[in-house]
Amino acid sequence: MNAAVAIRRTAGPAAAPRQAVLARLMPRGTLGRELLVVYARRRSLALKVGIPLVLALPLIVGGAPTFWAGMLLTVLTAMVGAVGTAVTLARARQSGLLVRLALVPRPGWRVVGGVVGAGALVDLIQLLPVVLLVAIAGGATPLEWAGLVVAVLAGLLTGSLLGCVVACLAGGVGEVLLDVCVLLAPLLFFGGLFTGVPRQGWGWTVAMIDPFGQLGSAFIGALGGTPAFSPATVLLVSAAAIVVVLAGVGLLSRPLLERR
Repeated sequence: MNAAVAIRRTAGPAAAPRQAVLARLMPRGTLGRELLVVYARRRSLALKVGIPLVLALPLIVGGAPTFWAGMLLTVLTAMVGAVGTAVTLARARQSGLLVRLALVPRPGWRVVGGVVGAGALVDLIQLLPVVLLVAIAGGATPLEWAGLVVAVLAGLLTGSLLGCVVACLAGGVGEVLLDVCVLLAPLLFFGGLFTGVPRQGWGWTVAMIDPFGQLGSAFIGALGGTPAFSPATVLLVSAAAIVVVLAGVGLLSRPLLERR
C-alpha cells in the first residue's frame, strides 16, 4: 500500500502539467468543441460539402432559368439549416446530452447558441462552394456577393431556429423531417419562392421581411437574373434577420435544456 501511495504521489505532479496542457488545447465553449468534433470527422465533412455541390452544379452550369435555380438553391439552403439543427438537437435531447449540458456553469443561451452557431458555421462551409460557383457563373458584383453570403447565413440561422422549435415540440427524431417541412412550407411560399414576389401590397411586405424571400432574390441576382430586391436591401434585411434569429434561439434555450 505504501508503494502504491508513493507511486500516486510521484505521478501526481508529473500528470498535472500534462492535464493543464490538454485543458488549454481543448476549447472551453460549446461552439469550439462542436467544431472540433466536426473537424475530426473529415470524411463526413467532405460529403457534406460535395453533395450540395453535385445538386447545384447542373442548375448553374446547365443554364437553368434564374428564377427556378434560385428557388431550388433557396430550398436546399433552408433544408440544410433546418433539418441539420433539428436532428442534432432532437438526438441530444433524446440521449440526455442537453440535460447534462444544462448542468454546466454557463448560461443556457450560450450552451444552445454554441451548438446552433457551430451547426450554422459548418452549414455555411458546406454551401460555400455553391455560393462561389453561383457568384462566378453569374458575374456577381461585390455587393451582390456580400449580400448573398449574408443572406445564406440568415437563411441557415432561420432554418436553425425552426429546427430548435421542432426539437422542442417533436417527440423524437422520426418526427423531425415532417415537422420541419410543415414549418418551412409557409415561409418559402410567402417569400415568393414558388409564385414570385408581388410588386406591391402586403405580399411584397411579407416577402421583404422573410429571410428566404431575400435569399431567393440574392440567388437570382447573383445568377444574373432580375432580383425582387436590391443587393443593399438584401444585405440590410438579412443582417437584421440574423440578429432577430439569434435572439429567438436564446429564448428557446431554456425549454430545450429542460428534461422531457
